[in-house]
Amino acid sequence: MHFEVHSLHAEQKPLLKQLAQSRAQVLSLAQEGKLEITQFQELTATEAALAAKLHLWPLDPGEHLLAAHAYARPYLERLVQHDPTHLVLVDTEHSYTPRKILRRILDHALDHLNQIDQWLAWQRQGIIPIPTDGWATSAETLPEDLQSLSTVELQAWLWRIDLVVSLVAQRTQQLSMGELDWTPPDGGWSLRQVLHHLALAEVFYAVWMDEALPEEPLARYSEANSRFTQRLCQVSTALAQEQGVLFGPSSTTVTMQQLSEFVLTEERILTGEHALHP
Repeated sequence: MHFEVHSLHAEQKPLLKQLAQSRAQVLSLAQEGKLEITQFQELTATEAALAAKLHLWPLDPGEHLLAAHAYARPYLERLVQHDPTHLVLVDTEHSYTPRKILRRILDHALDHLNQIDQWLAWQRQGIIPIPTDGWATSAETLPEDLQSLSTVELQAWLWRIDLVVSLVAQRTQQLSMGELDWTPPDGGWSLRQVLHHLALAEVFYAVWMDEALPEEPLARYSEANSRFTQRLCQVSTALAQEQGVLFGPSSTTVTMQQLSEFVLTEERILTGEHALHP
């Protein structure tokens, strides 16, 4: 498969070559039936998730939330065009429908809005947060997730999502650098990481109905890997112009090199395990 590389700087072109070589090895072993199917599916899901979120974003978490919502909203507006009962597979545990996407985005934002004050109380007063449990996880598909979605209902959902994203962004702007970067005693994420994660997650949820992957495993991996590589090429020029930053799996800033190395490492682990256990 050919990718445009003219926009890549000289030091970045070897990344594309390494990714292509690794991709070829993964596909070869998969075609021969030599890869464990669960691990192969996990690799595909990882690369698909990275590709979905691989854009340049503002470094400020509040601005990132607003930019991500602006990017995701056209996808959300098109949800009424999709079959409300069709479950789009993301990985072995997660699938989405139009209503489920809306539910997850709203619940996720509300949960993290609540987390801001819980983290501040933890930081200032040592009050350990009480986990919230009033929402269903991404792995759960509720009966209402399979119901039809009208344009009027969609607009009501979007009004609520617009509002909560705005509230989280406003609350974020009130936080000091110390409050954003404080790490809880249990080793969990700082609020800065949590907020970047929230922004990235909305994009991840929003795109799946429009950008579903093929169901056949080899085609699914191939498409996920291709999207990741294409996105790397697309962000290269903008990165050179300092138009934003990239975020990695831990919702912290990364370079193109680091993001590529993460994917290469995951693929080497999979293909390397086969080399050790033929």
